[in-house]
Amino acid sequence: MQHVVRREGPDRLLIVAGCVIAAFGVVLLLDRIDAIELTFGSMAPMAFAVVGAVLLAAGLTRRE
Repeated sequence: MQHVVRREGPDRLLIVAGCVIAAFGVVLLLDRIDAIELTFGSMAPMAFAVVGAVLLAAGLTRRE
Protein backbone atom coordinates (compact mmCIF):
# COMPACT_ATOMS: atom_id res chain seq x y z
CA MET A 1 0.00 0.00 0.00
CA GLN A 2 1.37 3.39 -0.97
CA HIS A 3 1.04 6.48 1.14
CA VAL A 4 0.04 9.62 -0.70
CA VAL A 5 1.41 12.88 0.70
CA ARG A 6 -0.75 15.87 -0.15
CA ARG A 7 0.77 19.30 -0.20
CA GLU A 8 -1.02 22.30 1.12
CA GLY A 9 -0.98 25.34 -1.12
CA PRO A 10 0.76 25.92 -4.42
CA ASP A 11 4.17 24.51 -5.26
CA ARG A 12 6.66 27.40 -4.93
CA LEU A 13 9.22 25.83 -7.22
CA LEU A 14 6.79 25.52 -10.11
CA ILE A 15 5.51 29.07 -9.66
CA VAL A 16 9.01 30.59 -9.54
CA ALA A 17 10.27 28.48 -12.43
CA GLY A 18 7.25 29.36 -14.58
CA CYS A 19 7.48 33.08 -13.87
CA VAL A 20 11.24 33.26 -14.45
CA ILE A 21 11.11 31.29 -17.68
CA ALA A 22 8.13 33.36 -18.89
CA ALA A 23 10.03 36.59 -18.16
CA PHE A 24 13.05 35.26 -20.05
CA GLY A 25 10.74 34.45 -22.96
CA VAL A 26 9.40 38.00 -22.96
CA VAL A 27 12.95 39.35 -23.14
CA LEU A 28 13.68 37.05 -26.09
CA LEU A 29 10.50 38.21 -27.83
CA LEU A 30 11.44 41.86 -27.30
CA ASP A 31 14.77 41.11 -28.93
CA ARG A 32 13.04 39.36 -31.81
CA ILE A 33 10.83 42.39 -32.59
CA ASP A 34 13.86 44.71 -32.27
CA ALA A 35 12.52 46.54 -29.24
CA ILE A 36 15.79 45.79 -27.45
CA GLU A 37 19.15 44.55 -28.68
CA LEU A 38 20.65 41.58 -26.90
CA THR A 39 24.20 40.40 -27.28
CA PHE A 40 25.88 37.29 -25.98
CA GLY A 41 27.40 39.43 -23.25
CA SER A 42 23.95 40.22 -21.89
CA MET A 43 22.29 36.89 -22.70
CA ALA A 44 24.72 34.67 -20.81
CA PRO A 45 24.21 36.37 -17.41
CA MET A 46 20.43 36.31 -17.93
CA ALA A 47 20.49 32.60 -18.72
CA PHE A 48 22.56 31.92 -15.61
CA ALA A 49 20.18 34.07 -13.56
CA VAL A 50 17.22 31.98 -14.78
CA VAL A 51 18.96 28.75 -13.82
CA GLY A 52 20.06 30.23 -10.48
CA ALA A 53 16.56 31.43 -9.60
CA VAL A 54 15.09 28.00 -10.30
CA LEU A 55 17.80 26.27 -8.27
CA LEU A 56 17.35 28.75 -5.42
CA ALA A 57 13.61 28.13 -5.38
CA ALA A 58 14.25 24.38 -5.41
CA GLY A 59 16.57 24.70 -2.43
CA LEU A 60 14.09 26.80 -0.46
CA THR A 61 11.16 24.40 -0.85
CA ARG A 62 10.54 22.14 2.09
CA ARG A 63 10.74 18.42 1.52
CA GLU A 64 8.64 16.16 3.65
